[in-house]
Amino acid sequence: MGLYRTASVALAATLAGLAMPALAQSNIDGTYSDTDGYVEITVERCGNYRCGTITRIIRRKPGEPMNDAHNDDPDLRSRPILGIRLLQDLRWDDGVWRGTVYNPEDGNTYRTEVRPAANGALEVKGCVTLFCRTRMWPALR
Repeated sequence: MGLYRTASVALAATLAGLAMPALAQSNIDGTYSDTDGYVEITVERCGNYRCGTITRIIRRKPGEPMNDAHNDDPDLRSRPILGIRLLQDLRWDDGVWRGTVYNPEDGNTYRTEVRPAANGALEVKGCVTLFCRTRMWPALR
């Protein structure tokens, strides 16, 4: 009788584990400020993914133009900073949002991992090869 009881308990534990829902996606939709408080970024659904777009200039960064002057593509250097999509193609993958982040300060695009942080902030980690840099974007609303 002990063997059957052990097998039944093991089977029940296995079935309970299979019935548990998958880890829920963390919601990152909202409005944030960049680390230094220059722009407002709105994160929302873009088709099947999430994206983050500059939706307001909070204050002008000293010495920086109001266009995408550092972009590698000369055809994009005249586009205004307002409306630039910083976060692109974010998809939920293994407990984190993964996609790309564009940095208008150097005109480069990096692999990114994005996750919610304390006080409603957003943790944005940009990586090139093995080197990564993490920024905190505080929530605005």
